[in-house]
Amino acid sequence: MTAPRPTIRARRPLDSAIGAIVGFVVTLIGLIVLAWAILFVTKGRFLKPTFVKYASKYADRAVAVDGDFQLYFNPFHLKFLAQGLTLANPAWAKDPQLFTARLIDTEISTWDLIFGRQHVLFLNLDGANAGLEIDQAGRNTWTFAGDTPFKVPPIDRASVTGSALHYIDAKHKADVRLTFGDLAGNVNGRGAEQVAGPLTFKGGGTALAHPFTIRGAFTTPNSTITGGQTGLELHANAAETNVDVTGTLPGVTKIDGADLNVAIAGKNLQTLFKLAGATAPATRPYKLAAHFTKTSGNYKFARIKGHFGDSDLVGNLDVTTGGKRTKLAGVLHSDTLDALDIGPWIGYSPEKLDAKGGKGVVEMVDGHPRILPDAKLDLDALTAFDADVKYTAKHIRTGNVPIDNLVLDVDLDDRNLALKPVAFDIVGGRMTADVDLDAHREPVVTTYDIRMTQVPIGKLLTSFKVEDNGTTANIGGRVKLRGVGDSVRTSLASSTGRIAIIISEGTLWIRNIELAKLDVQNFLLAAFGKDLKKPRDIRCGVAAFTVTDGVSVTDPVIFDTGRAVYTMKGQFSFKDESLGLALRGKSKEISFFSGQSPIGVGGYFAAPKVNPVSKELIARAGTSVLLGIVGTPVAAILPFVNLGTTKNSNCAAIESAKTAAEVAAAPADPKVKKKK
Repeated sequence: MTAPRPTIRARRPLDSAIGAIVGFVVTLIGLIVLAWAILFVTKGRFLKPTFVKYASKYADRAVAVDGDFQLYFNPFHLKFLAQGLTLANPAWAKDPQLFTARLIDTEISTWDLIFGRQHVLFLNLDGANAGLEIDQAGRNTWTFAGDTPFKVPPIDRASVTGSALHYIDAKHKADVRLTFGDLAGNVNGRGAEQVAGPLTFKGGGTALAHPFTIRGAFTTPNSTITGGQTGLELHANAAETNVDVTGTLPGVTKIDGADLNVAIAGKNLQTLFKLAGATAPATRPYKLAAHFTKTSGNYKFARIKGHFGDSDLVGNLDVTTGGKRTKLAGVLHSDTLDALDIGPWIGYSPEKLDAKGGKGVVEMVDGHPRILPDAKLDLDALTAFDADVKYTAKHIRTGNVPIDNLVLDVDLDDRNLALKPVAFDIVGGRMTADVDLDAHREPVVTTYDIRMTQVPIGKLLTSFKVEDNGTTANIGGRVKLRGVGDSVRTSLASSTGRIAIIISEGTLWIRNIELAKLDVQNFLLAAFGKDLKKPRDIRCGVAAFTVTDGVSVTDPVIFDTGRAVYTMKGQFSFKDESLGLALRGKSKEISFFSGQSPIGVGGYFAAPKVNPVSKELIARAGTSVLLGIVGTPVAAILPFVNLGTTKNSNCAAIESAKTAAEVAAAPADPKVKKKK
């Protein structure tokens, strides 16, 4: 009898697929475990040639390991150890090696690597040296193939012995060498580190061609080495600037979450900003303190307090990075702003202001005094950041004219610098200016729009200790100019526009008028008649100039009083700061011994000269003598007689700051009969 055949079950396709997948997974796991075991047993030493090859290819420069090499999982995190590791610098660098180390021993989080992050759990460096450099063209030695700069990843725990750093920045003329104190720790396992004292560092070098020193310490070494909160003390002196920092960092290489107190003192705050690759107004000697914190790309300087020059300063300042340009924003205030401290903002040398006071604004050039500042704007720095800073000052100390309630808004947006407004109170009036600087163009284009409301002349005279009896007139005006150039001097020397200062109807002290007119008769009558301090009326006045390529021509200058009309002709120049003006008075009344001759105003902005005895007056005196000889005594006084035929000016045209041609064409105002 034949035995029955066993029943053969047909395999289902799904079971076959699952079996294949399971088999593949088991095989893959087996291979991974095998690879892990091989790496763990051999410590991955056989990978040394492969590592050197691919590391050199990635860095696009030579990488070498002279001693032991290990690369394996221990047990889950990636373990890397190398003795005698070297990483070359580019050929243009001064230091041949970017990085060398007698020993580098580290563990890297595998989980973070899977998700594209770099996180160092532990780093032990011995005999490490780094050679970092930036050349004039902006190239740096830590940017490898692919144009991606290397960034130090977060490090939880670190041990550093016998290590140093050399940093060169050709653009900022910096050459820095730092040495690090050894981390005296007993590493028996994670969390078991014990450090006896602070972790110190010190060094020095040059910055902006100035020598500097630095020293400091991590004051909480045990939490530092375990990756916890780190206490920091740092003291630096660079470019005549002292910096003191105390506080805490969240980790030895972490800035986010920093909580620091910073104190800075030096001769010029601009120097410190230059070290950071930014720009700021120059200042006289300063001392400032602030509370510093950092969150992500925001650096916050809160509770700023201190002084610059003889001015106090408080406020807050934020620096935000991560956008197209760094953004500087803040609100600053001074109770008292000394006028000398404003000088460096517009280009005057703070050193000369300290040494000479107000006289420090004057320089001798080609034998002539010059007062307009010639310091050039740092155009390169303007491309690096934007700014939105509001500054106020309660009182400006000038020594004479009281100025209060200054408001200054600084807006820098992609090389467009706007000071809108610059405004302050002046003896009851208000001065407001808008300044726009466009650095997109070359040369720089600057527009000025300055407005002054009615300022009482009497109070202004009192500020200069001049008696203002009977003075009720006000002055106001506007200046609109457009110039090119990267300094105040070059900008004004090429400017085009109009200047107009208007005097309103009112009264002035008689002596000022009569002396200016050189009307001997009326002056003596007023003096002997004991009414020297009687107020005299002024109908209207304007000092207007048309500016073309830095040369300002009178257009017109007219002052109309009840008894005379004064006109000025000539020009002044922003190019060489020279003055060439002549003031002439014409009486509306018959007057004997009236000079009628121009009063010359010459010299320079910083040293004007007034010449009341003109060549024309001397010529008249000669004519008088001649007539007295050949004629009669009456003929001798004829050259000095004014018949008083001068008409009133058209005050509507004057107060509208019309041009000289328009004022001359306007009909004269009717004369008002004197009250008995």
